[in-house]
Amino acid sequence: VDCFLSSGINAEYGEFQTFQHYFKQINLRAKMTSEDIANLNAIQDPNTLAALQDKLGQMNIKRADSDTLDLPVAIRKRVNAIKNIQLQTTKLEAELYKEVHKLEIEYAKKYAPLYQRRMQIVNGEVEPSESECVMPGEEENSTPQDNREESMKGIPGFWLTIFKNTEILSEMCMPHDEPILEALQDIQVSFPENTMGFVLEFIFSENEYFEDRRLTKTYEMKSEPDDFDPVAFDGPEIVGSTGCTINWKKGKNVTEKVVKKKQRMRGAKGQTRIIQKTIKENSFFNFFAPPQMPAEDDMVDEELEALLTTDFEIGQYIRERIIPKAVWYFTNEVTDIESDLDDVDSEDDASSTSDYDDDLEQNENIVANETVTDVQKEECKQQ
Repeated sequence: VDCFLSSGINAEYGEFQTFQHYFKQINLRAKMTSEDIANLNAIQDPNTLAALQDKLGQMNIKRADSDTLDLPVAIRKRVNAIKNIQLQTTKLEAELYKEVHKLEIEYAKKYAPLYQRRMQIVNGEVEPSESECVMPGEEENSTPQDNREESMKGIPGFWLTIFKNTEILSEMCMPHDEPILEALQDIQVSFPENTMGFVLEFIFSENEYFEDRRLTKTYEMKSEPDDFDPVAFDGPEIVGSTGCTINWKKGKNVTEKVVKKKQRMRGAKGQTRIIQKTIKENSFFNFFAPPQMPAEDDMVDEELEALLTTDFEIGQYIRERIIPKAVWYFTNEVTDIESDLDDVDSEDDASSTSDYDDDLEQNENIVANETVTDVQKEECKQQ
């Protein structure tokens, strides 16, 4: 880490909020030697990365008061005056983001009928007209005739395919999640009128796994610079998320699994009993049970901070890319620019998302008390 920081490479904190983005820029703009790649892989280790980010923050965001600068008094006063001007511009910037949020709300209403039409076609509720099926530059009736699967309605597995084609989501999606995601009919985003933030809504058809037809995830955001720490302001930030309770049908909860093991019985020499524990299972649906944000005065450990960051990034990704560009992810036609950027930091994204469920399992205790099953018949006879 120290060698990297002393190598003369400058990274503006506001421009590169994470080293993943920083390395993305390097890889796109320069040819790297094998030694460079080896060093890069070492730096991408989560522990090294955390230390590197911590040092970068200390290096670039200094909280020095003007009085500590080795400047004449008159110049220090002028610097303070400019800082106050900067604080005013930062507050205006925060207002700008709030106005953009209002614009998002306005345009969400315009997008709504288009997304509604998309959902109807995907789920076979309506059949698109011939003109709707012609892409720009094509002629009507130019599509080859194919009589296969004429009885098939809509686009089966539309959202499941998107999950599989998207690395950040495919890492979260386990095989036991796939039958449930087959029932996913739409993903929608809405914006509260009176506060910044957004709500993701996952709409399901009736299925054998849970009673709910809609699962929600709410993200709270703020755009408020701190008068005592204005340098840290870099636009709206997510400050918390809230999931929802999933009403699982009996024996269908894919976020839990039961493990059984033998245990020696106290006071009964040579006798054992079978105990079972219900523990957390890796699943996409843990997404709806996010970690709780600590109180303002509580310290956030690195593990929890990484977990919260991953949760926020996934929510933003679904909102900003998956929902508006769903069809491109279904056909795997994401733009070249996005593909290039994703390829560069795919290892970082994969490690972050694959750790998402593991961290949840580590941060939560066993969700049900130990229960003792029937002791084997022979053991009962001995007693």
